[in-house]
Amino acid sequence: MQTFVCEFFKNFFITVLVGDNMYKILTFKTLVLTSAILCFTMIFSAIANTFLPVISVFNKKEKEVLILMYHQVSDSSGLWGDYVIPPSLLKEDFEYLKNNNFTPIKIKDILDFTKGTKDLPEKSVVITFDDGQRSFLTKVVPLLEEYNYPAVVNIVGALTDLYTENGETNDKYAYLNWNDIKALAENPLVEIGHHSYNFHSLGYRRGMGKIYGESNAVYAEIIKTDIEKLNDKLLSNIGERPYILAYPYGIRNDTLLEIVKGENFSVTLGCRESINKISKGDDLFELGRFNRPYGKSSSTFFEGIIKTK
Repeated sequence: MQTFVCEFFKNFFITVLVGDNMYKILTFKTLVLTSAILCFTMIFSAIANTFLPVISVFNKKEKEVLILMYHQVSDSSGLWGDYVIPPSLLKEDFEYLKNNNFTPIKIKDILDFTKGTKDLPEKSVVITFDDGQRSFLTKVVPLLEEYNYPAVVNIVGALTDLYTENGETNDKYAYLNWNDIKALAENPLVEIGHHSYNFHSLGYRRGMGKIYGESNAVYAEIIKTDIEKLNDKLLSNIGERPYILAYPYGIRNDTLLEIVKGENFSVTLGCRESINKISKGDDLFELGRFNRPYGKSSSTFFEGIIKTK
């Protein structure tokens, strides 16, 4: 009986009846193999669908980038505070970065990473200086060159014009002039960013913010005029327009962001204190930065940042 049943099913699977004729279509071995392949394919597909989101996360290669925000560096102790530090403290910071395996990089390196043409070190850090005080040239650049660290200096156009005209070069209070900017543009360690032409104040407008009741059209025209004025001056003095914009005082809004994108900036820097998590394909608008004040040792300052992660 058992032999009969086996033979019946064997013949059933390998033949088909059409009219009065029997046609052989598959051998029993081929049918078993085909069934096994189909089962394996279905199981593999189910597993792949389950783990595909996890695989995608690993392929994304997200990197953390710390951005530091400095302002003035001065020997005058009476000026030290939230936005002014002594040269010795800047050097201490650089030593901390070196001894703790941080790698200072350019903003351009991050752009290349998002385009998939460059990888980033695990402990990447960007050093930025806002406002464009002349101490950047006299006190910061020598340290950058000593450590071979790149940095961004974000300049205010009206102040650059003012100190070009008045000829003041005392780095206790003076700002960079256009000759200084030309020299910095030739330094491979320095990137030059846009910090508005003349919106670096907390007066009626408050940075590049929008005035209450101001229409979007009027606001956009005012902001575009300011942006293009500094862009044109940089183009005529150093031969290029900046792709980095640092919002004065970190003040921003959605309309401003759309204007900035239309002016062909690739990067905007704010004052929100957070570590940036960046992946291939990301844009670089609204990057966070940590302000460096006086009054904290390098270890205290950086360990405080690490605790925010």
